[in-house]
Amino acid sequence: MAAKVFKKINVTGCSTKSYEEAISAAIEKAGESVHGMAWFEVRELRGGIADGKPSEWQATVEVAFKVD
Repeated sequence: MAAKVFKKINVTGCSTKSYEEAISAAIEKAGESVHGMAWFEVRELRGGIADGKPSEWQATVEVAFKVD
């Protein structure tokens, strides 16, 4: 039986609407070039401010994928 081995990368997604959209953007974009993604962990949440109001939501996620 072969052991499973995974590698993790960090990606940051941005959204003008929500953290959830920022997380989805990061994962979907990573999926365009990374194959075999298995799970993600939210590592950091932050945002931008414009005119005294939140203007951007940013989420850094660690994405794990299976090494072939």
